Amino acid sequence: MNVLDLFSGIGGFGLGLENTGHFKVKAFCEIEPHCARILKNNFKGIPVFNDITSLNIKEGEYDVFTGGFPCQDISIAGKNKGIGGEKSGLWKEYKRLIKQGKPKYAIIENVFALLSRGIEVILQDLAEIGYDATWTLYDTKYFGKPQRRRRVYIIAVRDGIPSDSDLFETGLRDIPSCKSVLESFNKSFRWDFKERKGDKHTFTFVTRQRSNEFKETGLSSTLAKRDYKSYVDLVLHNNVIRRVTPKERLNLQGFPSDWLDYCDLTKKEMFTCNGMSVPVVEYIGRLLFKFEITTNAPKGADFYSDGRYRYKCNSKTGSYFLESGDEYDSLFSYRWLKKEMDYVAINN
Repeated sequence: MNVLDLFSGIGGFGLGLENTGHFKVKAFCEIEPHCARILKNNFKGIPVFNDITSLNIKEGEYDVFTGGFPCQDISIAGKNKGIGGEKSGLWKEYKRLIKQGKPKYAIIENVFALLSRGIEVILQDLAEIGYDATWTLYDTKYFGKPQRRRRVYIIAVRDGIPSDSDLFETGLRDIPSCKSVLESFNKSFRWDFKERKGDKHTFTFVTRQRSNEFKETGLSSTLAKRDYKSYVDLVLHNNVIRRVTPKERLNLQGFPSDWLDYCDLTKKEMFTCNGMSVPVVEYIGRLLFKFEITTNAPKGADFYSDGRYRYKCNSKTGSYFLESGDEYDSLFSYRWLKKEMDYVAINN
């Protein structure tokens, strides 16, 4: 599916979705010159528009829109003007482009504070232009990267969300065993220098609690653009206390360590390079693709895996593969795959 990435930053949305193998970014929109250089360096040949307020597109030009619109007026650490503020008010431009381009899907990201400072406006705006929407909250620390980064993700669907659909698979979080797994996972980040307990890595985060107080932990604080002048974390690495480096910041977000190479960036610009966590976006991309193929399955077909469908035999209960007129029980095993023609491949 073709993607238009708005408020692109350094390309977290684009990289995460392309990692799934089911999405292809066709254009970016980013106003910061140094971020635009990063995009052009890592996504060769893909156009980068620089002003969302003057951007116009054709209906149906893109299948998916993505974007984390500015959070400065929404964030608790920001200007507190809400979604109608000068920066966060650019949501209206995102809405305008969705209405204009009519993509099948739009993915919207913002800070945790959006839940009390504007999410109802976004959901109402989406409904106004004909989109169903569902939302959830994800924390980067549960996606393989030791960073506390809670972000709200909204998926808007042009053709509606079936009432029995669990697009974000939130039902899996209600499984009783999930709570104990999460508690055990959270404990794995703890480190006690005095008792020498916890995960004994040589790399430990030391998080600022007040101006002169720090707390040892195995988890990075939420990365922010202001870290260059007002850092939150120090790290203890092989008995040396220092700040987190730009490349370590990239790793905490799931970017390759060479993502900023050959982009002619100042040290300050490197520290402002944060945004969507790539593993989180990749996970969302896989959920969205699964939703796409299950809700658009051909008549008489049932979803199997990896964008392919299996057919049910109407003459008997259960599911079957058909080969030369003979029926084979479907045990969801590749040993029953006789020919490629047994399936209908989804067109990416």
